[in-house]
Amino acid sequence: LPLRLWPELGIIGEREPRWAVAYKFAPDLATTRLLEIRVNVGRTGSLNPYAVLEPVEIGGATVKLATLHNFEDVERKGLRIGDRVLVKRAGDVIPQVVAPLTEERTGDETPFVPPERCPECGTPVERPEDEVMAYCPNSSCPGRIYWGIVHFVSQGAMDIRGLGERTVQQLLDEGLVSDFADLYALEESDLLELEGFGEVSAHNLLESLEASKRRPLSRLLIALGIRHVGGHAAGIIARRYATMDALTDADAEELAAIHGIGETTASALATFLGEPKNRELIRRLREAGVNMEEPVERVENQAFQGLTFVVTGTLPALSRGEAKTFIEQRGGRVTGGVSGNTDYLVVGEDPGSKLDRARKLGVPQIDEARLRELSERSGGDT
Repeated sequence: LPLRLWPELGIIGEREPRWAVAYKFAPDLATTRLLEIRVNVGRTGSLNPYAVLEPVEIGGATVKLATLHNFEDVERKGLRIGDRVLVKRAGDVIPQVVAPLTEERTGDETPFVPPERCPECGTPVERPEDEVMAYCPNSSCPGRIYWGIVHFVSQGAMDIRGLGERTVQQLLDEGLVSDFADLYALEESDLLELEGFGEVSAHNLLESLEASKRRPLSRLLIALGIRHVGGHAAGIIARRYATMDALTDADAEELAAIHGIGETTASALATFLGEPKNRELIRRLREAGVNMEEPVERVENQAFQGLTFVVTGTLPALSRGEAKTFIEQRGGRVTGGVSGNTDYLVVGEDPGSKLDRARKLGVPQIDEARLRELSERSGGDT
């Protein structure tokens, strides 16, 4: 594939190029006994089954636990407690149960029965019709709180160094925290009471908490652990609204109209922001000094408002990303493919097939210089 076509094909999300194919070696397989199926509760309330195995070595690592994904996966594979099973390490990292060895069954194996109540708090389980996961709906469930805080402090979210899973559990056990906002009320005297903490480690953690307050809005949206709102969606939403106040005023219909945000994500976000307890949590985070804004360069003249652009080829001064930002800052939208809804195709050197399609559809073609000229006009005069 010619290198010049790589920018045209683009990348899905942040790290999956359309011009590349991943080659993976066949995984190492091992057999062992499935001793037990346990269930933990995730930060969104999802009930996640996992296998407890007789220890077995796979690829140089001893495996004792393995993911089972969800209850539907357990049923589909026909797993029974006591089965001899095939196990692999997916990507040479994550242990997974592949299948039971049914020919080795003795009759002593027992089927797994999914719980009707949350194993952490006893709340009746909910099973949405359009999802394979089962959920604990109790937002005060200890399992949800624990994993929610672990996610909040993680590197991709608020990135609070020195606050790992063990420390989170200590804080919960001692009653020092019950939600995200409580983290910012911690004092050195609180930390010094915890096993493994001295003056230096306590000081470093407090410094890390203080530094996390400066994270942009997009990182806070990730940290809040809203279902269906991952890093990519959080970035799009934060750049669109720039402040938490503006975002909380948006409804699901408005959110769903944003390019790259589907109805499922929009509905989940609007529901989260509409709940009084979540608004109170955000208020407390704000009072603690947590940043509620996204650094977005604003351009007063929204000359491209309502217009859709596609960029192809190599522009003289702007990279593909810079051209996208240039257009979006002025109210325009940039898409990856030419269609009847495209208002302008911005053409650089070696434009590729998008130029042919634009000509076929009668889409106007402009160069970078003309793009800049249009941007200097008042909105609506383009």
